Amino acid sequence: MKNRRKLIRITIIPAVLLTALLFTFLLCRRPSICGETLTDRTEYAKSLGYAVSRDSETVRSIVIPAVFGNVYENYNALQKECGFDLSLYKGETAVQYTYTISNYTDDSGKTLDNIIMNLIVCDGKIIGGDICSAELDGFMTGLKARK
Repeated sequence: MKNRRKLIRITIIPAVLLTALLFTFLLCRRPSICGETLTDRTEYAKSLGYAVSRDSETVRSIVIPAVFGNVYENYNALQKECGFDLSLYKGETAVQYTYTISNYTDDSGKTLDNIIMNLIVCDGKIIGGDICSAELDGFMTGLKARK
């Protein structure tokens, strides 16, 4: 009987804990968002409620820093609010796609000019990004659905 309890502690308990950990990881993980093609990226913008100009696309290669300073820590906090986490990609090379948003409105309903959407793509998947104003007194927000 004593050996049976020991066997249960050695095999069953770790198996239950591992299953719970795996289940939690899978539940908390954001489903991947395809960003491989221009159509994928513009459809993602559309799914958030934004109209982006396909002709406005600019592309540049970026490297997610291996060590985050204050700026990247703050930027990643913004990403985490939207279900992304750039810390999973530290040291990786990614591609930043930038688009002009034509239908961004402020709280009063006024359409704003010079609003851009940045999408960060790694291995064909959107891993983060932001929406920001290119104005001097601009703003930056995460990739959230339009109100």
